[in-house]
Amino acid sequence: MFAGTILCHNQEKDCKARDVMTRPILTSVLLGLAAGMVTAIVLTLMHAFEQLIWFGEPGALRIALTILAGGALIAVLRFRIPDDDFDTQLDQSREGARAPPSKAASMAALGIVSVGFGGAIGPEAGILAVVAELSALISMRIAQDVKEAQLIGQIGAAGALGGLYGSPPGAASYTNDGPDAPWPLLVLAALAGLAGIMLAGMVLPDGPGMRIPLPATTLPFSPLQMLHALAAGLAGALAGAVYVGGLHWFSHGLRAISRDVRLQVIVGTAVFALLAATFPVLRFNGQHELAHLSEHGTALGAGYLVLLALLKVLALALCLSSKWLGGPIMPLAMGGAAAGAALAAMIPGMDLGLAAAAGVAACCTVGMNKPLVVLLVLIFMVTNLAPLPLVIGIMMGWLVSQFLPSERLH
Repeated sequence: MFAGTILCHNQEKDCKARDVMTRPILTSVLLGLAAGMVTAIVLTLMHAFEQLIWFGEPGALRIALTILAGGALIAVLRFRIPDDDFDTQLDQSREGARAPPSKAASMAALGIVSVGFGGAIGPEAGILAVVAELSALISMRIAQDVKEAQLIGQIGAAGALGGLYGSPPGAASYTNDGPDAPWPLLVLAALAGLAGIMLAGMVLPDGPGMRIPLPATTLPFSPLQMLHALAAGLAGALAGAVYVGGLHWFSHGLRAISRDVRLQVIVGTAVFALLAATFPVLRFNGQHELAHLSEHGTALGAGYLVLLALLKVLALALCLSSKWLGGPIMPLAMGGAAAGAALAAMIPGMDLGLAAAAGVAACCTVGMNKPLVVLLVLIFMVTNLAPLPLVIGIMMGWLVSQFLPSERLH
């Protein structure tokens, strides 16, 4: 009798131990897969909304009025959530706290409106808002304590970003780059998210995720090419520094005009509307424009490419300062690629693919201030990958970052 009791007790302990081991793994796989599929659906809906608004060939007046209309909607939505941004969303995913349903809906609407009405930002925030609500609902049902709720929040974010960026390690690092991060589970969730978005992409019209299309390198890597990569990295890093400075200047300038966030949105949006009406290429996150740059390259002219690099990063800074909600990586990549291509147009014999890759890596490193995240994300996001120029660009970006304020506005 006593021996039987001990045997049952030991079996119960073994079952609990197996549950402790398998539960987080199953959660990572299943929630990551669901997050990837949700990411694909939300991204498709965003693109459909964007195409509905921007059908045809809009002229300058229509561009300005459309962006102003988007700004008016954002001003209304910002009444309840005046300061939350993409970094705030990532912080909240680590905390595992559920936002009130009204706030979650407002964040999702804010991200979708910001992308749909032509903001120079990426779609990450709107997607993350939807996935965060999914994670919170699951957490309410299965989380046994605060620690598990925090893990579920991070798993959802990693699955969404893993699908969107196509980079499991990059998504895991972006979700939580702290020393206590549950790295294996986040990578597993991001990998499942990538599988989810690829499965959904088989039936959805837009296909899976975002990519950074760059021209292929055509010359073998040599000491001269290394010097060219260093120079292109410096050009991209300077574009990133312009973004950091613009974000600081625009944010302080808008706060000096008014403490009312809604007025800040309207004023900043009006400036962006004027800029986009004059240079329509500044709208959106830059993915399609990167494809155009890769195709035409130096034929666009050094002057145009320099102007494009500067205005794109300033447009991103202006949108974020004006409380439009989105991610920075794709517009920064556009600015860095244009800066590198501009240098290739000026220096005979410089490989366009090398210059663009180094410029992208450097600009993203300075702008995001996360060198490891940039490396892990770009390795998977960039087409025609050139690893050495990418690493050199990140090194140049890191060096330039040392001369910028350590505390950044986001």
